[in-house]
Amino acid sequence: MGVWGSGLYSGDFAADLRAAIRAVCRLPFDSDRLVDILSTVEPGAANHHDDEDHTQFWLVVADQFAKRRIACDRVRDKALSIIDNGDDLNLLARLGMRAPLLKQRQKVLAELRARLVATDKDKPTDRPVLKKPQPLLMQVGDVFIYPTSRGKCINSYYPSKERIPN
Repeated sequence: MGVWGSGLYSGDFAADLRAAIRAVCRLPFDSDRLVDILSTVEPGAANHHDDEDHTQFWLVVADQFAKRRIACDRVRDKALSIIDNGDDLNLLARLGMRAPLLKQRQKVLAELRARLVATDKDKPTDRPVLKKPQPLLMQVGDVFIYPTSRGKCINSYYPSKERIPN
């Protein structure tokens, strides 16, 4: 976990959340329902202001919705509030982000803010949604077989099975 830089996606949480958003946005629901689903995926970050990932959650969701032209006043207003009140910058400063990176982050947030206010809510979204359930890849009774080392899973980061500690 952690933040690697000043970019909006310069952290594990944001990168993972972007993948979750990509999957959830394929569901054939309205924008408020999509936000509710995402909030259940990361309830701490979505609902608790004191969570370290709270501001990141709302900024990433707002950015991804804007890129996908999904209009959601709730998300846009929350992200604009976080940017305008300086909540994200204050949090990152408390977590120890250095001044040059905070300045870069401020530029990133200004660009995001401009995109959020410029989003044309009247333009319909053309996001691809699932028309029917995806087919199951397995059948009842299918079995997975994989190798183990003395009954334990093999760690793929070891170059050979012999080098795995007992």
